Amino acid sequence: MNNVLHLRCVLSLAQNVNRSASFICLRGLQNQSELHIYNVPPPSRKYDLIGPPDKKSNLRPIVFHVPQKETSFQRRYRLLRKDTHDWNQAFWTSHNQKFFKEKEEFVNKKLQEKCEESGSTESKLSAEELSEFYRHFLDKNYLLHATYNREWYKKNLKLLFPAFQVFLEKIYIKIFKR
Repeated sequence: MNNVLHLRCVLSLAQNVNRSASFICLRGLQNQSELHIYNVPPPSRKYDLIGPPDKKSNLRPIVFHVPQKETSFQRRYRLLRKDTHDWNQAFWTSHNQKFFKEKEEFVNKKLQEKCEESGSTESKLSAEELSEFYRHFLDKNYLLHATYNREWYKKNLKLLFPAFQVFLEKIYIKIFKR
């Protein structure tokens, strides 16, 4: 009985908070209740939806708009954009994980060396000491970054022709199919 009242209160609260942008997941009401409220963006009729920066990649996720009467040119262009975005997201996620792991190892090693040499118990490194890590990391990953940049330019150039096709198609529809 208590769980039923709790469930009703939670559901009415969620409906009142934001009817169009909440997804509620309730699990295990018998033993313990777990409530998860996920924000789901309302469907856009005209535009792509861009979210807050991802914690791992620092890139903003995009929900690409799908028109109701999507043509083959529009679909191809949207899928190419999505593939490019997914590729970029995957690269920066793995790169940032690698960066923070190596940075943590470097900081721990340097702090340990400081403790052994001078007996101090500092918990932070100076900007100059960290610049040593940044320089080393960039030098070590120079080839990876250069390859990434070349691929990024190629993928964006491949998007130009499909975007131009969609543009011409929209003009054609406006002029000849009123």
